[in-house]
Amino acid sequence: MHTSSSWHPLGRQRRALLCAALALGGFTSAISPMAHAAPSATVVEAVQLPAWVERNGQRRPAEPGAQLRANDKAITANGSRMLLRMDDRSTIKLGEQTEFQIQSLDTRRDSAAEPSEQKSAFKLVSGVFRYATDYTSKALGNKRELNVELATATVGIRGTDFWTMSDAAHDAVCVFEGKVEVMRDAKPGIGLDKPGAFWVVFTGEPEKPVDQATPAQLAKFIDQAEMQPGSGVLLQGGRWRTVAATFNSAAPAAALRTRLQSAGYPAQTFARDGRHEVRINQFATRQDAEAVLQRLRADAALGVSEGRVALTAQ
Repeated sequence: MHTSSSWHPLGRQRRALLCAALALGGFTSAISPMAHAAPSATVVEAVQLPAWVERNGQRRPAEPGAQLRANDKAITANGSRMLLRMDDRSTIKLGEQTEFQIQSLDTRRDSAAEPSEQKSAFKLVSGVFRYATDYTSKALGNKRELNVELATATVGIRGTDFWTMSDAAHDAVCVFEGKVEVMRDAKPGIGLDKPGAFWVVFTGEPEKPVDQATPAQLAKFIDQAEMQPGSGVLLQGGRWRTVAATFNSAAPAAALRTRLQSAGYPAQTFARDGRHEVRINQFATRQDAEAVLQRLRADAALGVSEGRVALTAQ
């Protein structure tokens, strides 16, 4: 019995080691209790396929457990989403057709018993981004100084829950809780510190004053970055899988795996008793696995004509 993939997610043992390290403020501080600025990792917690992670120009399908570090990109396709978990438990949610880059990602902690201080920078090349501070992190007194670069502005975050988007037509920011500051070139910063405070600038048009988002707008902003159950969601520990095809030899299985991975699906091959299955694992529900199987069948270029879904044995 053998499984293979060009880029596996973290195994159980490695995930356990990662959690232990993160609890101490990152891999470096796990080794040294007096660490100062330690490079930290952000983990893909859930993904609605198809989506990718790009490192050094090499793009791989995103899957739960994959780590992102400085200079990596997270990319979602039409209809997909991604949920990232930072090492202070804060979350980053990406909507569809989003390209997001981690420019720097550092955690500072004087000792294992002290609160952490995170200082990081991101770039939203295009698409939808939502950031939310974890309640536990707040209760522990962890601090953060994060900046998100947009096309026309930079958003300074000091611990909050907010949404932003960037595309060819406009940049926009809306605060759900807490405070952010919108900075544009040499202009004075714009503080957004009331729930629903909304700032937008359209390409080629004068900047508008801060406004208040309507309930309908708030609902739209929130929905844009939320997972859509039953639409191809993978979770760490998800027990359903899609079997795209089964072959009598390894070569066609490997070829299909490569096509699926290029298309943003984290396929693996599984060999037993002379048969070679091409699988996508960790679906949250049967409906999620079936939704992706239907999508694969509909794309003639992938070469998936049949396939099935199955429940992973405990």
